[in-house]
Amino acid sequence: MKRLRNTGIYYLFFGVLLALSFVFTNLWPIAIVGFLLLILFFILKYIFRKSVVQTSLNKRKLQLSDFFLIIFPFIYVILISWYVWRPYRQTIILPNSYEGIVAIKYDEIKAQNEIWTNTFFGLCGSRLIKVDTSGVARTSFKFHNNSIPILGIKQLNYNRGGLKIYHENNLDDEIVEGFDGTWFVGASAKEGGKQIYSTNYSYYPLMIFVVAPPENYFDYFMTEKEIEIWVAEEKKKHPNSYIERPITKLNAKNIEFLRSVGIL
Repeated sequence: MKRLRNTGIYYLFFGVLLALSFVFTNLWPIAIVGFLLLILFFILKYIFRKSVVQTSLNKRKLQLSDFFLIIFPFIYVILISWYVWRPYRQTIILPNSYEGIVAIKYDEIKAQNEIWTNTFFGLCGSRLIKVDTSGVARTSFKFHNNSIPILGIKQLNYNRGGLKIYHENNLDDEIVEGFDGTWFVGASAKEGGKQIYSTNYSYYPLMIFVVAPPENYFDYFMTEKEIEIWVAEEKKKHPNSYIERPITKLNAKNIEFLRSVGIL
């Protein structure tokens, strides 16, 4: 009975610590296991007047079961954290020397078939997506968010550490190494080369970015003054709403292009 009680207290305490943590807050439901074990303990002890729970396990097996019950909460945290925060591996191939807007639309019926590269026994592969000469790619890949609905958690930074972008004539050299599609306004490029710029459209079912040398940045994005004018106009349209000033925003010409090809 003490084993049952102590295990319940351990799981309940572990869940409370997770709830109070900053990183693993949503993993608190393991405390429910401890709560249920404690209820079972009280039912057996005070309703059925049990002082001992009979078991056919020998001492060694009981020790192994105790060890498993102790490490299980840590396994629970490690496995869920890995599943949710694993990189969303993608390899995007651009036409030779391509410069301009790149728009990838996921979960399309009439689109590129799913192609995987660098898989290890069918695991840990990278999604291969080819962009056409207009800068558009439509793929049948679904953009998974690695979510666990029952815990209310999902990954928001899909590409962090998993996105690689190449020109088709140079598959050994990433255009910008380490670009993740969500965090950086512009990723550093080699001297004289191109940069990759995020846009505020990088979310499911779209990922839109710009490949261009720094000197051509304003061919695709608004200037500071244009952004100020846009914010002022939005505030007039929606006076009761909070309008956040974007760090970058595609200019009207490029937004119109995306509309013309059915992306927006």
